[in-house]
Amino acid sequence: MSTYNRSQATMGPMVLAMAILVGVLLLMAMVVKWRTVEHIPSVDYAPQAEAMEREADFPVYAPEGLPEGWVPTSTNMGADGGTTWTVGFATPSDMHAEYLITGDAEAAEAAAGGAAEGTVEAGGLEWERRGADSDGDRALVHEGEDGGFLVVSGSADEEELERLAASLQER
Repeated sequence: MSTYNRSQATMGPMVLAMAILVGVLLLMAMVVKWRTVEHIPSVDYAPQAEAMEREADFPVYAPEGLPEGWVPTSTNMGADGGTTWTVGFATPSDMHAEYLITGDAEAAEAAAGGAAEGTVEAGGLEWERRGADSDGDRALVHEGEDGGFLVVSGSADEEELERLAASLQER
């Protein structure tokens, strides 16, 4: 026969078990909270801007003075059908915006997407405003007198696209 008697039991083992469970749950909550902090990787587009200046036979533009919250996330330089350079950004409102510099009218038209909806002035340049394409992206297009095209496009709202366009300065 057993010598254990429930009347002699204490709360100690149950309190210890509950403390261990609470500790494990707190640790899990901290890990989940830590892992949900958004980290947007940033890229340096300056080397490709310099390469584009050497390759292009038209002026090259790069953003200057963008406010805090604009994170350059991608940069891509290609040479098919003319020199092209694209730089993508995460905007302060967590949307996407990018600009394309190219000497290829077809590439500029493909990047611009939607139908023309008037003009806007930004950064001392006149831009053709394009409506949303099938993906919902809007665009601003500037055709330079020297054969170069600037296209600012993305899912960002028109105000953010205009802010990016206004920041583009000739290098």
